[in-house]
Amino acid sequence: MDQDIIILAENHKRSLSSTLIVVEQLLIDMQQMMVNSNQGCCYEINNDIDNETIEHNNKVIGEALSLICLLKEKYNTEKTVQSLQRVINAKKTKIWETLNNSKSRRMKGFGEFPQKLVKEYDNDLDNLISISEKLRL
Repeated sequence: MDQDIIILAENHKRSLSSTLIVVEQLLIDMQQMMVNSNQGCCYEINNDIDNETIEHNNKVIGEALSLICLLKEKYNTEKTVQSLQRVINAKKTKIWETLNNSKSRRMKGFGEFPQKLVKEYDNDLDNLISISEKLRL
């Protein structure tokens, strides 16, 4: 199906590009969650959706992803190429930030942290930080 390309102002094009990227990633994440077992030590995804619903959702996601591709072409938005190194680095930074924000001194909003646990607790978080810092780019 041939369609005319619509030329948007650069700021509108950037905004639409960002929107399509976010929606595309959310759809891909949903699709992966329905297919792969998502289980960790601290959380798991309870697969409480029957196979018929999963098949239906996968078809809908496929339809949405196809439309995203058409809209990308129609509005001539740019394809963003992301460096895996930058993605890993950003996620490492988020891990560091999250763990540092969970240190005992930052938990005052949740009540006074037991003084006898401060050193062990903070050392455990520091250990997790140092392990995550070993991720290579």
